[in-house]
Amino acid sequence: MEQKIFSAIIVFIFCILTFAQEKPPLTEKDLEKNTYYFEISDNKLNGDGARFLTDELAKHQFVLLGEYHGSHQISVFTKAIIPILHDAGCRTFALEIGPVSSEILGEMSKDSAKTVENLNAFNSKFYVQTKRRTFTPIPFFSNVEDAEFLAEARKRNWNLIGLDQEFSFGYLPLFQRMFENLNAKKEAELKPLYEQVVSSIKSFYKAAIEEEKSQYKAMLDSKEVNNFLESAAKNNPKNKRIADAIRFTTDIYYMNDNQIRKYYAANSGRVNYMKKNLAEGFEKLKFDNAKDKMLLKMGAVHTGRGFSDLSLFEIGNTLTELASFNGNQSLHIEFGARFYIEDGKEVDALADTKSFDYRYQALLQMSKKDKWTLIDLRPMRSSVFYSRKFNLDPIVLEIFKNRDFYLIPPTEIEPKPNYQTSK
Repeated sequence: MEQKIFSAIIVFIFCILTFAQEKPPLTEKDLEKNTYYFEISDNKLNGDGARFLTDELAKHQFVLLGEYHGSHQISVFTKAIIPILHDAGCRTFALEIGPVSSEILGEMSKDSAKTVENLNAFNSKFYVQTKRRTFTPIPFFSNVEDAEFLAEARKRNWNLIGLDQEFSFGYLPLFQRMFENLNAKKEAELKPLYEQVVSSIKSFYKAAIEEEKSQYKAMLDSKEVNNFLESAAKNNPKNKRIADAIRFTTDIYYMNDNQIRKYYAANSGRVNYMKKNLAEGFEKLKFDNAKDKMLLKMGAVHTGRGFSDLSLFEIGNTLTELASFNGNQSLHIEFGARFYIEDGKEVDALADTKSFDYRYQALLQMSKKDKWTLIDLRPMRSSVFYSRKFNLDPIVLEIFKNRDFYLIPPTEIEPKPNYQTSK
């Protein structure tokens, strides 16, 4: 009897595996009726897909751009959709930067015509050069294209909300801002300490880059840093807010240190901080959750519905639930790149069938070198999940589950740095 049961189980498992193996892959023919193409020229969308995208952007309360960072093309796209969203009533722009950095960006872009110039001067003053790359003090605003989409929003008087922690290489302008917030008497009193702090932070950066020492432990242990934070924040609400942001930022980065490895605590703390900053930003702007609209630009891991790859319900899930609660909708867009320029040569991400990027082949196969490719995932969810019609990589399944559009740029090129180094 036991032998018969065992045999039946083996046959059942074999049938399931055989059925799964017999499922076809997703083909171009399957996707073509839900795929749209457009171009961007003179900051306008053109082509068959332009009207579809314009209409969809206008329908939704929250539009979430789930990006891969450092992209020329995504910044170009962001700039192009801002006028469309503005016409649809959007006036708020949420970003993957700290709340204090958001205020600094707002000030530098108040005169939108000078945004590129002001950011260039700011980045050139505070950049940090490591062995592999150059970091500017406000992440994801290192390039000319980034400054240009910011200017596009700010010339329409859009409000900015910084959702994230401050940046690991952005401490110096934060301390400078605290010093400038002091009255004359307090400034004179704390000037020597402030100068010590600036010198210390520069030494922490140098030790981190050259000797791989933790700049965050050094910050946490520094008497000069802690004394300045306490003294400059005393009876000064503006500085207390900055000091709290600096401490929170340092704690989050320190938990991610290779020696500490409290990754879940760091990520969950960061996500909760994003939600806190969102709530405070909405309150400050008197944002009407029932009708006001917002654009969010952030790394793709944070912008989907449901459970993220970090095992968390992130800001994307918060916004989709908030929209739904008020009878509205959120639009979740993820970007993926196929063609890009590397060392002066064009690379096709699908050329290597063993590469990680090839796992996205089911979607990237629709891309074109000279056009934007928009795949509307929503009409296919029934066949993907309920009928289980296709044999798909788990990564692609997650995109179908948590996003609405998969957007593939034309050939990705290097962005133009918006800073000058001393070299």
